[in-house]
Amino acid sequence: MTRVRLAALLVALVLAVTSTGVAANAGSGATAQAESLALTTADDFFALFQDKNDWTWSGADQATSLLASNGVIYWSFGDTVRGVEDPVTGAYEPGWWLVANSILIQRDGELTAAASAAAVPDPGGGDRYWTQGMFEANGYLYVLCQRVANTPDGWFELRGVELAKFAFNSDGTLAFQRMVETPSTGKVKGDSVGTAQYAADAVVSGSYVYIFGYSNVPGDLENPHRSYVARAQIGRVESATSWRFYSDGQWVSQMGDATPILAAQVSSVRLVGGWWLLAYKPWNGWGDTVYVEKRSTPSGNPAATTTIYSPAGTTPGGQQYQTYAPQLHPEQPLASGKLLVSIAWNGKTLGDVAADADLYKPRFYEISVP
Repeated sequence: MTRVRLAALLVALVLAVTSTGVAANAGSGATAQAESLALTTADDFFALFQDKNDWTWSGADQATSLLASNGVIYWSFGDTVRGVEDPVTGAYEPGWWLVANSILIQRDGELTAAASAAAVPDPGGGDRYWTQGMFEANGYLYVLCQRVANTPDGWFELRGVELAKFAFNSDGTLAFQRMVETPSTGKVKGDSVGTAQYAADAVVSGSYVYIFGYSNVPGDLENPHRSYVARAQIGRVESATSWRFYSDGQWVSQMGDATPILAAQVSSVRLVGGWWLLAYKPWNGWGDTVYVEKRSTPSGNPAATTTIYSPAGTTPGGQQYQTYAPQLHPEQPLASGKLLVSIAWNGKTLGDVAADADLYKPRFYEISVP
């Protein structure tokens, strides 16, 4: 990672949110029933994803969403389970399997596949892509893809970042075009600013696309990650040499000269009401708290912060889980007027996931914008 998860084992992260001003659903295993197709509460979104158990999607992490100009809301995910739930045991029925990533369409309170199989094909050589931040530019949908490979010790290694380019079909589904190199392409491990992985998220503002990345900081046990921001002119985002990196108030051409905007790993960034909102979880899956900061610029000091308490835990059925990858969803209007936030849940082992088909799905919260 820099997201903490045993990819080979679908390592997880969890949540149980209790925070002033935060409404949440935290149950695992019980499917809430939406009263209508209108999605206006955190509980509605919880029910929407809990109810989806089929051969296109039945659980995943990294729940990034984007409202595109065609009126469709897209959701992208990393490692994804496909299968159906045994109505008696609550476990997956035999035959379920995993794909490296997926993209869904949300329309009229329903979720359907935007692309068949894995949305972004594996690059080969045993590597795969986790889809993360998305943005629309130049008439296409671009998806930041973290390239990873499993390691013999059961963890995984970061292998750089590419952009997946999709065309929009008339029915809202996506047509994969090709992979596009970024300044992080070929940068392995991400253990320095010069090998940072610019895959966390992306925001279009004015004539620029702002792209957020992260690196590990070996030896810093208190704050083991750093986050950075780059930008590229919209029309030149496919040119890796056109990207510029924030460095102490300037935009510079060398990735290795970037300076951190956050002593943690940012997982979601959105521009809401003229404010930049950054969501992250210190220590990623091992921390107990999610932070949402409000800033006047991506690199500015926080003007205010909202927190969500999200520790690891155990379900009533005995499955252990962890939480990670908080995501902001301002394109989803809520009846409360608050901001929808999701946090990934995942079993600590593949066995935990297999035993509870409702576990490996995002949990949703409503927060007051800080």
